[in-house]
Amino acid sequence: MSNQFDLNKFNSFIESANNIISCNADCQKNKTVQQLRSKLEQAESNLVLAEPQLQIAEQNYYTQIAGQSGYNELMRDRLNENAELFVRSFKDNYESEISKIKTELESFKGLAINYRNVLDLYEQYKEENKRLFRDLKDETNDILTNDRKTYYENQQIDGLNVIYYYILWIIYIIIVICFAVFSFIYPSTLNFKMRIFLLVAFIILPFISTFLLGKIIQLFYWLFGLLPKNVYK
Repeated sequence: MSNQFDLNKFNSFIESANNIISCNADCQKNKTVQQLRSKLEQAESNLVLAEPQLQIAEQNYYTQIAGQSGYNELMRDRLNENAELFVRSFKDNYESEISKIKTELESFKGLAINYRNVLDLYEQYKEENKRLFRDLKDETNDILTNDRKTYYENQQIDGLNVIYYYILWIIYIIIVICFAVFSFIYPSTLNFKMRIFLLVAFIILPFISTFLLGKIIQLFYWLFGLLPKNVYK
């Protein structure tokens, strides 16, 4: 039997050697990939079956040492612990969300207050602009009205000045004519040459009166300049 066993091993060795010789590098790589894939599928199957097997093993063990009530109590404690962990996690998430909501509400309140302040400021500036526009319009209208009033007043004054100018000229001419007539008709203490001189002076006076008035004013300024400006001198 030992010889038969050795012969089988020898035959298997020969067969493996033949397979190795007949399979090239690509063939060996494909075999290795297939073997690794088979191991991966087996590991995945074991992982799926591991948890139920663990539960069965736990149930059998704790039922054996503590009875069905002890196992049930263990399961109840474990479920309570998992429930507490779930409640604590839910509570932490809830408090975190509440904190975020409160922070966002505070931000929203700040934005709402800022918006109301900006809106109030806008309405205030809008009313001030309207009032300033009305004031500017009224002031502009007043200026235009005053300008038109001044223009018409100046026009009327110019017309009156023309009228007064011609009236004064007529009065002055009448006075000069009367002086000439009365000087030669009625006797006078003045001789003939003096009366001719006065008549000529009255005739040319309107034409040189502006010049004479300027010279008289200039003379007064010159005399005023001769006066001392400092009381200590």
